[in-house]
Amino acid sequence: MTLPEMAPDLEAPCRLLICRSGRETDTELQSFLNELRQASPVKIDWALVGDAISAQFRLSSYPHDLLVFFVEYAGSVDSFLALWNMARRSQPEMLAVACANPSEGGAVRALYRAGVTEVLLASDPMAARQERWAEIFRLLQHRRRLALMRVNATHLMQDTLAPVASSQVMQRTLQLLHQVAPTPLPVLIEGETGTGKSVLARYLHMKSSRAGATFLTINCGALTPSLLESELFGHEKGAFTGAQSRRIGLLEAADGGTLFLDEINSAPMDLQVRLLHFIQEKQFLRVGGNQPIAVDVRLIFATNKPLADLVAAGSFREDLYYRINVFPLEVPPLRARVDDIPQIAGQALMRACGQLGIEPKACGPGVLEAVRRYPWPGNLRQLDNVIQRSLIVAQGDRIELDDLPPQVLQPTRVEATAQAGGSVFPWPVDASLMQVEQYWIEQVLRQHGGNRAAAARQLGIDPSTLWRRLKKA
Repeated sequence: MTLPEMAPDLEAPCRLLICRSGRETDTELQSFLNELRQASPVKIDWALVGDAISAQFRLSSYPHDLLVFFVEYAGSVDSFLALWNMARRSQPEMLAVACANPSEGGAVRALYRAGVTEVLLASDPMAARQERWAEIFRLLQHRRRLALMRVNATHLMQDTLAPVASSQVMQRTLQLLHQVAPTPLPVLIEGETGTGKSVLARYLHMKSSRAGATFLTINCGALTPSLLESELFGHEKGAFTGAQSRRIGLLEAADGGTLFLDEINSAPMDLQVRLLHFIQEKQFLRVGGNQPIAVDVRLIFATNKPLADLVAAGSFREDLYYRINVFPLEVPPLRARVDDIPQIAGQALMRACGQLGIEPKACGPGVLEAVRRYPWPGNLRQLDNVIQRSLIVAQGDRIELDDLPPQVLQPTRVEATAQAGGSVFPWPVDASLMQVEQYWIEQVLRQHGGNRAAAARQLGIDPSTLWRRLKKA
């Protein structure tokens, strides 16, 4: 029986199980433990047993990082190998070290053939033993880190991690999310394309009282109007050509849970009318049906365009807008979340490694800084694509600057040119005054996380003036 896998704690002590042979004196054991403490870069939590039955009980009951066994004579090798084989079945990640008598050459060879990590001889110099112990503990730490990466990669593939929120602007968004999550109110998530609105919607569902129920999603801009209506509300047999049987819609399938409607700004007018009726009455009719169906569904909407502008243009119903705009949440673009970029990039790297079947790679000098400086017009989606490309292009065990696409490196190369004596300005020498002004406004807005009022104060202009100049861009 294998012990359940848990996320490793990199700061936790290394758990050792030491099996004594019975011939060691207390003084020798104390000297041995002192040797381990001096060699280990982390705290050691050890247990001492005197027989195989006690060792089997502990190994089957508690997780251990390292099994240490004393081999005083050839006959004791068999009992150790039996214990070691049992231990590997229950804890396959565990390492083993044997402390052997130098005269038992055949026993040493058998131990190595059995997969023992290291065999230390009593005749080895103290300095050599300590160095080998240090290597063993470094290997243990490396295996812990890999195990943690695997656990995190699994969570990342399942979108179960909380959104990164080191930046103040994202912390504010998450604070509002946690406040509205326990309520049944509809939520409108606003943000540019690729900012992670669907991730935030799933996280909102996980933090609600409906976390154990169904979470379904539909992209209103990806389907034709007739198909979208059928997907949402379902249809009766014979409702239209090709409707050969009754079909349950997403609203009905999500009863008791959450339905996420992405790109609600793309919903056609006829569908907007039906959605408004459902929000008001909490019931609907299948396409071609005449029997009202009542369901309990929490609705989350997302838009990549300002709905107020669409209302003003007449392409979105004003009454529906006020129904779904009860609690708006704004997801800031990646360029306004510079402090979040390193952690987001790290998560994207681990996720991409899992998807591509590639071992995790480190980032070479300057890579993270280049990623931080780039404005990411495509937001998280573009960052994911760049990281996947860089992992494939990278030849070694880390991603270097030259593995990044040229457009990501452009801001870094501009600075390098300035340091080398070129133009000190990050805009072309023939840029117009309007272009320079626009660049500076964008930089100040980025510094303030998209807060227009704070940016206007720093620029020394009224917020209305800032708004007009942004609309001209």
